[in-house]
Amino acid sequence: MTTPEHTLVGIHVAFAFGAHRFLGWTAVAMAGLASNVPDWDGLPMLLDMQRFEAGHRVWGHNVLAIILSSLILGWTQIRYSWIEKIGVYLATKISALKNDTPTSETRQYRSIVTFTAIAMIAQALHLPCDMVVSGGKGLSDWPVQPFWPFSHAGFVYPMIPWGDVGPTVILMTGIIITAKRPAYISIVSFVTLIVISAYLVARAWVGGVLFA
Repeated sequence: MTTPEHTLVGIHVAFAFGAHRFLGWTAVAMAGLASNVPDWDGLPMLLDMQRFEAGHRVWGHNVLAIILSSLILGWTQIRYSWIEKIGVYLATKISALKNDTPTSETRQYRSIVTFTAIAMIAQALHLPCDMVVSGGKGLSDWPVQPFWPFSHAGFVYPMIPWGDVGPTVILMTGIIITAKRPAYISIVSFVTLIVISAYLVARAWVGGVLFA
């Protein structure tokens, strides 16, 4: 999956489970941001393609890296409230963000544990997303090594090719509907996740991946 799609998956999962009701918009932002953290192992591409080939979907796409980075994200958020600071900085003209201070009801749920858990779940979802969206014309399947460095076993199950616009359309449609129907955010996001799952199965079936 691409960066926008990973972000939208994290946001929809946070909405579907009602994180916005207990922790506010910062929980949703954490989920969206953390969904992309495993892709830090693609940064070597800027310096050396050989290191990129060796490290992408390996160094950041594993359980150990997810746990460590989630702890860092959770601790820094509670310690420095960096999500709120970035949000206000980028949207100083949006009063909803500037005035969005946690109520006593939501504040009691805010802890290192909760934000670490959100980051961990969001990053964990990144792995199966990359496993099922892989390959394509002129591209080989790119296995994910979730247990590196303890094991070099790679896993990939390409249900749709990389670059398929279907997931983007479905996820963006869900976001638009949540904006239009804020009272039904959780329901819309839950349905969106079901629809994209059905799309993956349907595309895989048509492509002969399933029931071959």
